[in-house]
Amino acid sequence: MGWQDLIPKTAISEETMEALSPVFMAQRLFTRGQYLEAEALYFQALERFPPKSAGSVLIYNKLGILYEKIGDSRRAMDSYEKGIRGGALTPFTYQRLCCLYLEANRLPQALGCARQGIKILKKARTNLPQEIYFWFIFQRLKRKIIRLMPSSQRA
Repeated sequence: MGWQDLIPKTAISEETMEALSPVFMAQRLFTRGQYLEAEALYFQALERFPPKSAGSVLIYNKLGILYEKIGDSRRAMDSYEKGIRGGALTPFTYQRLCCLYLEANRLPQALGCARQGIKILKKARTNLPQEIYFWFIFQRLKRKIIRLMPSSQRA
C-alpha cells in the first residue's frame, strides 16, 4: 500500500487524482535518483494546475527538494519562492527557503522568510506537535540570522 492509498478518495476528485498522476510518477523517479526525468514530469504536472493552486504549490515544493538534492540552490530558491507566492501553507517550504537564503548569505531575506514561516503556522495544516516543532525551528533560525547580521540590517 502506497501513500496514495491513504488519501481519502472522497476529499479529492478523480479529476484531481488524474492531474496529480505525473507528480506521483515523478516522485517514484526521484526516489530512484532519476532526477532529470522527475523534473520533466513535475513540469508536465504544472501545466495541469492553475497558478496559485494547491497543486502548483505542491509541485514547486517538490521541485525545490529536487534542486536541493542535485545541488542547484539557485533553482531550489526560485521554486520555493514560486510556491510561497502561490500561497504555500506548509512551514517546510519557508524553513527550506530560509536555510537556502542563510547559506547564500542573503540574511535580510532569510530573516523575512523565518518571520513569514512563523506567521504561516497559524494557517498551516499541521498538528500541534508539528506546529511547536516548526515554531522552535524558526525561532532558532531567527536568532542565528540576527547574530550574523550587522545591526543596521536588523529591522
